[in-house]
Amino acid sequence: MRTATRRSPFADAQAALGAVVEPRGDWELVASYGDEDAERALLREAVAVADITCRAKVDVRGRVDAALAVAGDSFVARIAADWALVLGEPGDEASIASRLQAAARDDAMVTDVTHLYGGFALAGPGLPELLARLTSWDPASLAPGSATGAPIADVRMVLARRDLEVPVLEAYAATELSRYAWETILGVVRALGGGPVGWNALRSTGWR
Repeated sequence: MRTATRRSPFADAQAALGAVVEPRGDWELVASYGDEDAERALLREAVAVADITCRAKVDVRGRVDAALAVAGDSFVARIAADWALVLGEPGDEASIASRLQAAARDDAMVTDVTHLYGGFALAGPGLPELLARLTSWDPASLAPGSATGAPIADVRMVLARRDLEVPVLEAYAATELSRYAWETILGVVRALGGGPVGWNALRSTGWR
């Protein structure tokens, strides 16, 4: 059995919250915080934040269309005509990068950036109010399935909007700033009556 060796940069803060962790690939991810029914209720009725740092993240720059055509089930966050972030399951970054690079040939630069970003999923019907407290950026400017760069909690992030059962915004911050971002976002989430959720509850929204 493979032992998980990679952890979120704010894993100790999550442990203090009662996080239940599971191995996934070579990562340790937060499956729940002990009450998945309550977490699903937060996603349906309030607002929540999940740590998705262990998501595979592959940066593609240049003439990216050929590479993105073979992204398969991975979520493509298209930031610009010549820049996309391809997001997949924990531990899949090497296989995704290899597939994309083979398709891109010399037309695009494909880089595994999984270790460079901490990741957050902000979700629930209270998402608009959460963002109103965290940023001056207008989320209405971002269409479902699109991505952009914008500040959240005064930290520049890559943001990707998902079109799911509940509103979901994926946010990726530089690893060295991600603990600060987690603590700031969680504080505002709690002030709005929400809380942290694990991957199991987040999956229940159709998120992949």
